[in-house]
Amino acid sequence: MTKPVWQGIHSVLVTPFDEAGAIDIARYEALAQTNLDNGADGLIVCGSTGEFYALSIAERRKLITATVSVAAGKVPVLVGVSDLQFDTVKEMNGIAEAEGADGVLALPPIYAKPDAREAEHYYRQFAKTTALPIMLYNSPARIGVNITPDMVERLAELPNVAAIKDSSADIQQVTELARRVKDRLAVFVGYETMIRSTLPIGVTGVVAMAHQLSGKLVRNYYDACAQGNQAEADRLEPALFAIYACFKTGSFYAGIKAVMNELGFAVGDPREPLLPFSQSQQDAVRSRLEAANVRSVIASLK
Repeated sequence: MTKPVWQGIHSVLVTPFDEAGAIDIARYEALAQTNLDNGADGLIVCGSTGEFYALSIAERRKLITATVSVAAGKVPVLVGVSDLQFDTVKEMNGIAEAEGADGVLALPPIYAKPDAREAEHYYRQFAKTTALPIMLYNSPARIGVNITPDMVERLAELPNVAAIKDSSADIQQVTELARRVKDRLAVFVGYETMIRSTLPIGVTGVVAMAHQLSGKLVRNYYDACAQGNQAEADRLEPALFAIYACFKTGSFYAGIKAVMNELGFAVGDPREPLLPFSQSQQDAVRSRLEAANVRSVIASLK
């Protein structure tokens, strides 16, 4: 397999729900198109930000179909296929292939907390179940296992492992990772707040959560960092970092929807076990956005 050249901003989409709690496909399709219009280099469906863990397989398929349709071959579509049961993961791989996705994004087994030996075994078995290129996904805070540079270097030998999303937030680990595998894999970070520090060391992209709610803020910030335009990066960075601070006001994925709703993107509430932000949490989001002039900064980039 010739490994794809994935790079830039790959926006991981939320899943909008209507008042009855069902997926609002029309709103989802509009959101996906807005991401493309604002400069996304790729779309990721059924990621953690999309609350995959709260979706049925039928619902995930519905979202995958919609994403591939909106992307229409203009940018790659990657499908989050993570689950605890391996049979479900294999089924999701088959759906991703059948629906015309360009790749899959895969965590180690969720909840089970495999050790390093078990995580590597899992990925080697996983790679046999799909013909699609794979983006490995390291999220030690969520999964309880760290996919180390040593492991990634070994997994890079697999013909369909094409990329790694590292959400360790550890600049030392990301630096070592890029040094070891950047010539063989596309290295992505999982937070836009790490764009500036990691592009110079060989990171080739970001799996972006804020891109979908911030107009062209992330696109312009990414380009400024890539081009060494320090003045523009300095101007945009406070707004981006304020958005991330809002995410952390409560549970992270509920926070993303809280910010989107505050900024006029009506995406509904998260599904339980998460809850919509309380009034005090929403007030804190509003205050942080106002203090950093986030709306004004976004409007200046239209």
